[in-house]
Amino acid sequence: KNRTVVWLTNDAEACGPRRIPFDYKGDLSRIKPGQLIYIDDGNLSLRVTSTSANSLKAVVAEGGILKERKGVNIPDVDLGFDGITEKDKKDIEFGIKHAVDYISLSFVGDENDVRQAAALIKPRLPKCRLVAKIENRQAIDNIDGIIKAADGIMIARGDMGVAIPIYEVPIIQKRIIRKSNAAGKFVITATQMLEHMTEHSKPTRAEVTDIANAIIDGTDFVMLSGETAIGRFPYQSVLMMNEIIKFT
Repeated sequence: KNRTVVWLTNDAEACGPRRIPFDYKGDLSRIKPGQLIYIDDGNLSLRVTSTSANSLKAVVAEGGILKERKGVNIPDVDLGFDGITEKDKKDIEFGIKHAVDYISLSFVGDENDVRQAAALIKPRLPKCRLVAKIENRQAIDNIDGIIKAADGIMIARGDMGVAIPIYEVPIIQKRIIRKSNAAGKFVITATQMLEHMTEHSKPTRAEVTDIANAIIDGTDFVMLSGETAIGRFPYQSVLMMNEIIKFT
């Protein structure tokens, strides 16, 4: 609820009705009081009131239902992530073992992140396509190098729309599509394309127009996520998107 005091902690053993564990293991004291924290693509937001090395005290600015395994976004704060984490390496190993066709790299910062992943994947699975997900300001600023290093680009609008002002997303999307097309790299447009259909059997006119415009702009793929993962109408969502693609 709004104005509720909560604690975010990187201590996995911490528990309680107002404690929210998350898996960032760095020093949380680098996050300053007043900083906004967004959870679940911005559906919930918290404002930090005090910090320590392993926990943050915050007040709920915009409340809602917090489900498990939701993303946490802290805009404009350098958290010092490694390009490829140990968990990433385990996931890549799993993908190689099962000869997957695509591996997507989340929260890419620059082309070095992509090249680091490619060095692990390409020698053992050369046909696997490496997709760089563009989700933050750093990736947007380094987009030319990322496009050059990756096999394809995903415009991941959920986290992007939290990391930057949401009104910038459409223009940045168009710019990335144009640059990817010019470089001969495939580009995927993703997130909330048919969001209304997670709960309803029909999309909004704005969603249909959004998908069509992405296709007209030159996107190679449009992607569903929550609509088919947790939505009430996954089959209808796929049919609807297919009809929009075919007509456009």
